Amino acid sequence: MPTGIALGLVYGLFLIAGIAQAAIVPMLPRLSSHFGLSASQTALLLALPGLATLAVSVPSGIAADRVGARRVTLVAGALLCLSCVAQATPSLAALLAGRIAFGVAFGVVWTSGMAWLADLDEARGGSGLGPAVTCSSVGIMLGPAIGGVLAQHVGIGAPFAAIASGAALVVVPLALGTTAARRATPPPAVEPADLPLEVAYFQRPVSDGPAPVTPRVLLALIRRPRVAAAAGALVVSGAVSSASQLLISGGLHQLGMSTGRIGLAFSASAICYIAVSALIVRMRDRAQTLKFNALTTAALALSLLPALADGGAVTLVLALMLTAAPRAVISTIAYSLASGQRSEGGSDGIVFGMLNGAWAAATVLMPLLAGAVQQAAGDEVAYLAVIIPSLAVAGFLVAGAAERVPLLGSIGLRGGSGLR
Repeated sequence: MPTGIALGLVYGLFLIAGIAQAAIVPMLPRLSSHFGLSASQTALLLALPGLATLAVSVPSGIAADRVGARRVTLVAGALLCLSCVAQATPSLAALLAGRIAFGVAFGVVWTSGMAWLADLDEARGGSGLGPAVTCSSVGIMLGPAIGGVLAQHVGIGAPFAAIASGAALVVVPLALGTTAARRATPPPAVEPADLPLEVAYFQRPVSDGPAPVTPRVLLALIRRPRVAAAAGALVVSGAVSSASQLLISGGLHQLGMSTGRIGLAFSASAICYIAVSALIVRMRDRAQTLKFNALTTAALALSLLPALADGGAVTLVLALMLTAAPRAVISTIAYSLASGQRSEGGSDGIVFGMLNGAWAAATVLMPLLAGAVQQAAGDEVAYLAVIIPSLAVAGFLVAGAAERVPLLGSIGLRGGSGLR
C-alpha cells in the first residue's frame, strides 16, 4: 500500500476515535432513561473511559516499543470497533464493558498511533503528525451531532453501530495493506504545546533519559509558579468540561430538547473551541503569562453561572458556549507555560506527566461528584459543586500571578526557555 494511502487511513482512525469519544454526550439523558440510571450512575458511565485510559497509556507505549507501533495500533483499532459494537447492544452490562474497552482503545491509539505515523512519515521528519491532531479535533466536533441525530431518528444503538462500521472500514485495509515500518533514526520530538489537550493527554512525552521520580522531586516541581499555574488551570478545565457534559446535556433533555439538537449544541461549542485555539496559537508568546492563564481560568470558573442563575434552554446553551473559549485557551497554553520547568537531570517529561494527571483526575472525579450532588440536592447545588472549587483554584492562580514580578522571559508556543 502506498505510504500516502496508509497515512490517510491512520488519520481516519484518529477521526473515528474522536467521533466515538464525543458521540455519547447528547445521548447520556436517553441512556440514563433507557437503563434507569441515577445521576451518579450516569456520571460513572461518562467517566469510565478516562479510568481505563489512565491504566493503559504508559503500558501501551512500552508495548509499541517492544512489538511494534503498527501491531499495537491495529489491535487498538479492532478493540475500538468491538467496543462500539458492545455499546450498541441493548444491555447495560455490554454498555459498561464497551465504555471500558473504548477507554483502553482510545488511550492506545493516542500512543502507538502517533508512533506509527512517525514511522510512516519518516521522510518528512514527522510532519504527518499534525493532520492526526486536526482529524481528532474534527471528530470531536462531529461526534455530538452524529450521535444526537442518529439516536433521535434511528435509535440509541445506531450511532455506535455506525462508528463500529467506520472503524472496520479503516482497520481492515490497514491490516491487509501495510507492513511493519522500522525507523532508522529516532522519531522527532513532538512539542506538547502544538497539540490540543485531548491529544497531549494521550501522547506520553519521551525524555532523553529517565530521571528518578521521588516525592521530593514532584513537590519541588509543583511549587514552581509556572507548573502550579498550568496544573491548576488544567484541573479547572477538566472539571468544567466533564461536568458540563453531564449537567448541561441532562438539563437540556429535561427541558424537552431533542437528542439531535443537544448534539448540535455541543458540536457548535466544539467549533468555537477550535477557532479560539487557532487564534491563541497565532498569539504565541503573548499568551504565555501567568496573568493571562489565571484570568482565563477565572473566566472558565464563572462560565457556568448562567446555568446556575437560570435553567432555561437558552441559558444552558449560552453557558456551554461560554466554556468553550477559556477551555481552548487553557488547553493551548498550559504545556508551553510549564515547559522548561525540569527536574534535576531530567527533562520536561515528568512535568507534562504531572499536568496530564491533573487534567485526567479532574475529568474522572468531577462528573462523579457532580452526579452524586445532583442526585442528592438538585441541579443548582451540582453546578455550585463545580463552580465553587473552580473559583477557589482560579483565585489562588490570580493571587499567585499578582505576586510574581514581571517575567524576564517567556516561552513561545513551540518551546523555549523561561524563568525556572
